[in-house]
Amino acid sequence: MYKIVEILKRYEMWLLRVAVAFPMLWAGIGGIREPSNWIGYVPDFVEVFFDKGTFLVIHSSSLILFAVFLMTGPLRRFFSLLAFLNLLSILIFFGLDDITFRDLGLVLVALVLTVREFEASHLSSVG
Repeated sequence: MYKIVEILKRYEMWLLRVAVAFPMLWAGIGGIREPSNWIGYVPDFVEVFFDKGTFLVIHSSSLILFAVFLMTGPLRRFFSLLAFLNLLSILIFFGLDDITFRDLGLVLVALVLTVREFEASHLSSVG
């Protein structure tokens, strides 16, 4: 059991990144490929600023961008923070319901990832 824990600890950051990046990539690709399946999740107040379809394309593209940068490394700290804020905004604007309840766990994972990325960045700059 101890060996498994050590292996998981070694891959902890990668697992956190996948946990946040995969759903973002899935939603981003889905929003672009099948916008009719996703447009209903765009809140009505968005229409004050953008057409819902335009917003969906922008948001979906940003989710793909977040996922790619979370997994590839450049500016990982910045994109983990953006991912956290994006997921948190979903909870703020939609609240907890039958669909968004799972986003609470994802928000917390994104928060832990953000904290760990900032810690890793700080440690690498100190020593």
